[in-house]
Amino acid sequence: MSWLTNIATKLLTQRLNPQNNRLDEYVLRMLAQGAIYPDANSDTYLKSYTGVGDVFTIINKITEPASTVPIFQVDSKGNDIPNGRMLQLLSNPNPGQSTSEFIEALLSFYLIFGNAYIAHQATEYGLNAGQPVRLDVLPPQWMEMVIGSYMEPVRGWKFIMSGNVIDYEPSQVMHWKDFNPDYDNTGTGHLYGMSRLKPILKSVIGTSDSYNAVISALQHQGAFGILTILGEDGKQSGNIGKAQLSAIQREYERKYTGAKNAGKIVVTKWDHKWTNFGMSAKEMEIFKSLGTFKGNLCDAYNVPSQLLTGSQDRTYSNYKEAERALWGNAIKPNLDGLLSKLSAWLAPQTKELGHQLVADYSEIEALQHNKVELVQWMTTARSFTRNEIREACGYERIELPEMDKVYDNAGVVPINELTLMPGEELTEDVLKALKISDYRKMN
Repeated sequence: MSWLTNIATKLLTQRLNPQNNRLDEYVLRMLAQGAIYPDANSDTYLKSYTGVGDVFTIINKITEPASTVPIFQVDSKGNDIPNGRMLQLLSNPNPGQSTSEFIEALLSFYLIFGNAYIAHQATEYGLNAGQPVRLDVLPPQWMEMVIGSYMEPVRGWKFIMSGNVIDYEPSQVMHWKDFNPDYDNTGTGHLYGMSRLKPILKSVIGTSDSYNAVISALQHQGAFGILTILGEDGKQSGNIGKAQLSAIQREYERKYTGAKNAGKIVVTKWDHKWTNFGMSAKEMEIFKSLGTFKGNLCDAYNVPSQLLTGSQDRTYSNYKEAERALWGNAIKPNLDGLLSKLSAWLAPQTKELGHQLVADYSEIEALQHNKVELVQWMTTARSFTRNEIREACGYERIELPEMDKVYDNAGVVPINELTLMPGEELTEDVLKALKISDYRKMN
């Protein structure tokens, strides 16, 4: 047995010393033949989320509301399946997470790393052998892909953490990823998703450094200026002793420095000159870079900047519009994308082909504005029945003859019962557009 095999056997069969985990991980990764590794910047993405307030806030603006949206299961015809197997799994994914915690974790990993993973445990015996009974979220920074052939690029997965290795078959793992155009020199880089933080990584790092620089400057920059006591000739006085100077300084600091005295006008009984130690142009650029980074970050995640604390253009009207934009452009697309991926993965394994997990947005206030506009347009268009309007808004049909008639603008008389004034005429084109074939004329 070679020395390399000895090392591998030792690492894989013994519980490793926590102090040596980093070395163990390195060796295990070296031994993982055919594996490709996640983005080398994964640690930076994680530190950005935990250490840069704007990154954390913007991602949570998406994940927290998304985790509260009700989810249900429908079959291929759109019928509600309240006891569906997929819905049962999502309702109780594992002993450590509720549905909302499970959804929030998945979305957070996806938005931080560009990758999110779920592994399932399946029953081994009985009629339901092979079907999932538990779902677990796997941290992306510890997942490694085992490369297969061109036609089947993913041969398996390795979960490597703290020196422990767990192997998964391809069907056991759901990999949800963002688009990645990087085919690198191996031709496999694109098989991992690209984090949305990657294009602005320099800004993330720079912003973190800028925050630290600002804090350091405020803590260590020393005096903010020089107070010079003037004589009768307007020049610096040399007739003031050290004791008097100390008394003047104490009095000045007591009355005019500190947060509680901010904005006060200085009034003194002695002539003086104040020389301010202002910030340099380079120091001012730090503050400008913070604002630019926040805008780039909002754009990357489709989160309106008006929703962030301290926004300068925050009013009630644009705040409500920003909320609608947040739901329409960020929360809903990400949650729908997750549920679509989860359905495609679970449906064959639960033997529920054609079934879908879908989110119910009917109670989300920010999205009702669009529904009101839709109803108004369909009503004034005079070409839709009331049942068609209900169905467009996601409601069930009402099986009454009156609900399948097209009404006039007032919404009272069905169009085919309207009485025309003398000389008025409905052309065939108009009749076709209104979906009616007969009408009455006044005598």
